[in-house]
Amino acid sequence: MKVYTKTGDKGTTSLVGGNRVSKSDARLELYGTLDELDSFIGLLKTEIPSEEKEFLHNIQENLISINALFATDSIEWDKKIGFNTNLTSILENKIDEIQENLEPLTCFLIPGSCKINALCNVVRTICRRAERQVYHIDLLPNQKLAAIYINRLSDFFFVLGRKF
Repeated sequence: MKVYTKTGDKGTTSLVGGNRVSKSDARLELYGTLDELDSFIGLLKTEIPSEEKEFLHNIQENLISINALFATDSIEWDKKIGFNTNLTSILENKIDEIQENLEPLTCFLIPGSCKINALCNVVRTICRRAERQVYHIDLLPNQKLAAIYINRLSDFFFVLGRKF
């Protein structure tokens, strides 16, 4: 099977479910940013201690599903793809676990205390961009739940960066 299809050569692409939209559509900006986020998490995984790698890998798997969810404008596909709200709870528990071992914040933080900290902050800012882009589209029910996960994800990378 060839990687290229030539169906997007005129500036449009298909969403999950078959609707064609412009490649400048807000939905594509969003899932392009989520793809970028996933890639930078992969880079972070190459630097982070092994005890954090599996959790980051799970986040990457979640982002693949979330990307599919945001690649639809159809309520039928939103229901079919769905979103597991337990993922948000798992993320919140991990944030709480990390924060238990951190000193309270008393000032603004400048990223870059070490390479891992800097990468966590790059990932966090890409995630924040995705958060902003989420609200440029009309959200379907499961997409709204995934938007909450993305919000928590940026919080996770903030506290993970503080850990290092």
